[in-house]
Amino acid sequence: MKKIKLKNIWIIALILIVLLLAYPSYLTIRIVSKDYAISSVWNIVTKDIKDDIFKNDYSKTVEVAVNSKEFVKDNIDNYFAIDYQDKDDFINRINILLKVGYTASDINMIDKKLSDDVIKSLYDHELIKDITKYMEYDYFKSENLYRYIDYYYGDYKDAVVMVNIGLDKEYYEDVNIITEFSEDMLANKYNQLSEDFEPKNLSLIKSSCTKTGSGNQYLSKVAQVAFEEMCDAALDDGMHILANSAYRSYSDQQQTYNTYLNLYGQNYVDNYVAVPGYSEHQTGLALDVAARDYNTFKTSPEYTWMLENSYKYGFILRYRQDRESITGYKNEAWHFRYVGVEAATYITENNLTYEEYYVMFIDK
Repeated sequence: MKKIKLKNIWIIALILIVLLLAYPSYLTIRIVSKDYAISSVWNIVTKDIKDDIFKNDYSKTVEVAVNSKEFVKDNIDNYFAIDYQDKDDFINRINILLKVGYTASDINMIDKKLSDDVIKSLYDHELIKDITKYMEYDYFKSENLYRYIDYYYGDYKDAVVMVNIGLDKEYYEDVNIITEFSEDMLANKYNQLSEDFEPKNLSLIKSSCTKTGSGNQYLSKVAQVAFEEMCDAALDDGMHILANSAYRSYSDQQQTYNTYLNLYGQNYVDNYVAVPGYSEHQTGLALDVAARDYNTFKTSPEYTWMLENSYKYGFILRYRQDRESITGYKNEAWHFRYVGVEAATYITENNLTYEEYYVMFIDK
């Protein structure tokens, strides 16, 4: 056997040295080509995730994780699947939530929808089953998460809507105080108008659209114009839609409440008469209507006409049959509320109360 010449040994050694020097450069080039910073290369190589880097698109979450002391190699696939959030302690939070049992998709939704305080509270709770089911809706509110869970009885959407309305609480508990007028405002047993609240642009309803003996009736300008248009349209169809009681001030409502309380008792007013400050009449956007030739509005053809046509002018029947559990009031066939044509059409077509519409589309 021929001895390997010394010259050949040096050539082989030189080749090996070149390869050894070239390989790190090769790795660096490949890693940087995936958009990772040069400063991240060492950690990527030493923490042995280079193969994961090569087979996946760039991930900011991975880059931050691999450069942090909280990096957990077993979580690498989840790091790639989780959208980066520029928040303190982000990687540690991911690790905790993964340990609790949440998936990467859960964590993406959690980070987008929950406040930091609520996220931290998840660390000390048992895994919340289907947590993201509550978050699928635009009107989900982070601060209400645990209330949704307590209220849930089989329908995630219903839990979110009903809790946002306030139906998991007693009437008049933890109410929202309203001080400013808006056309889409909500006054009910959870939303209170201040004693000095007065709607903008109160306007007199023309006498031909008011019930004889009811006195001057006022609505906020937008509702007054719409009501008169509806009144005239009804007349063209042979119907006489008349305003019987429209805007009432706080003190007017107090008088109305006391009158009915004395006549019919507490149970009646609880079901049919708003406590002062909680009445839609004070908004200037609601009114009680009457038919000229009928003492009971519900038995009149005008009532049927209103059910079929009022939404075209922006009005809805506010307190509908079998919706007391949502509105807090028994059916009032005579009580209509102006909400605008778009809202009234949607509410009518989708068989909703205004409470439901309000929390789904306005109070997000």
